[in-house]
Amino acid sequence: MEFTKRIETIGSYVKRDSVVADVGTDHGYLPIFLVIKGISKKVYAMDLRKAPLMKAKENIEKTKTEDSIETILSDGLLAIGNRRIDTVVIAGMGGMLINKILLEAEDILKKVDSLVLSPHLDAEQVRKTVHKLGYNIVQEDFIKDEGKHYPILICNRGIEISSYSELEYKYGKIIKSEAKEVYCEFLGNKINKIDIIIKNLCKSNTKTSVFRMQELEKEKNEIKEVMKWLG
Repeated sequence: MEFTKRIETIGSYVKRDSVVADVGTDHGYLPIFLVIKGISKKVYAMDLRKAPLMKAKENIEKTKTEDSIETILSDGLLAIGNRRIDTVVIAGMGGMLINKILLEAEDILKKVDSLVLSPHLDAEQVRKTVHKLGYNIVQEDFIKDEGKHYPILICNRGIEISSYSELEYKYGKIIKSEAKEVYCEFLGNKINKIDIIIKNLCKSNTKTSVFRMQELEKEKNEIKEVMKWLG
């Protein structure tokens, strides 16, 4: 079985020999990767939807990893029960949904050592939530796979020593050096999109459009500041 760059990168941040819960496992590719590569001997593949979970079971059987991977129909982590887990991985969904899953599982997470999170949107809110739940962000990666960009947050249990500014919550603070070029590319694309929106707003001379342009100019300046820091 071939794995995408995204699966391989996320999997590389899972601590070796940890018991893993992969929330929103979809077709089970990450659990299979973790077992085949010898990173984890026990993985719980969890998903809210029956159809993807059935597909995950098929893939697990095809790769003969069923002794190490257990599929669980679950809304987030709620069906994990008394099973021991060391690491929780949540990827492939928006940040607000990741937040919901984490907050609903606050008691479960008290016994979980590490989180590997990859929010498609609203990473700012995820950063704030992991701090609220007693984790520190030890590393952030940012990759491009099949034309799409993916942030990855690696978090360990423990209070964050250094405080975060609102700008750092919004754009990240501890970006892996190898990821800075890709992240700058993503931010540059964001500026280009903002410029297009501002150009269109200029055609409308209303209070609402002027206010929106001011907001976008502020965001653009923030991004430039972050890019300067990354460079």
